[in-house]
Amino acid sequence: MTKLSDLLTDCKDSGIYLLKGTAAASEAKRLVEQHGLAFVVLDGMVVHGKDQFLKQAAAALQFPDYFGNNWDAFADCLTDMNWFGADGFVILYDNFDLFAENERDEFGVALEVLQEAVEFWRNQGKLMIVLLSGAAENVKGAPSIGL
Repeated sequence: MTKLSDLLTDCKDSGIYLLKGTAAASEAKRLVEQHGLAFVVLDGMVVHGKDQFLKQAAAALQFPDYFGNNWDAFADCLTDMNWFGADGFVILYDNFDLFAENERDEFGVALEVLQEAVEFWRNQGKLMIVLLSGAAENVKGAPSIGL
């Protein structure tokens, strides 16, 4: 199984991945920051729907005050993120499955927007990885990795 550490050096490895096993955010953070990348944890325990997701994401990703709390604004902010001053970004979305189970369609939109941001940053020569950690066994199109 591919490990996170194998993906942190090349922007071509940008993507959305399902993190298998009992991942420790502190270990992931250490690995990510060793490579000069920004590390953000999105706590899915408080996310049961779109509004909570957008609010939690805005807080975790330090979006500007003008963030509009909608999918378009989410996409715009994800493709800016210059306030991090990092060589790339890793977002750990812990307990993602609560949102996925409660609002499957809206969760699908969130994944689409995240995938578009991943592709944007890859084209800019920067790495962006979204790690999905939770009880769900699979997410369509997301390969599994370990820490």
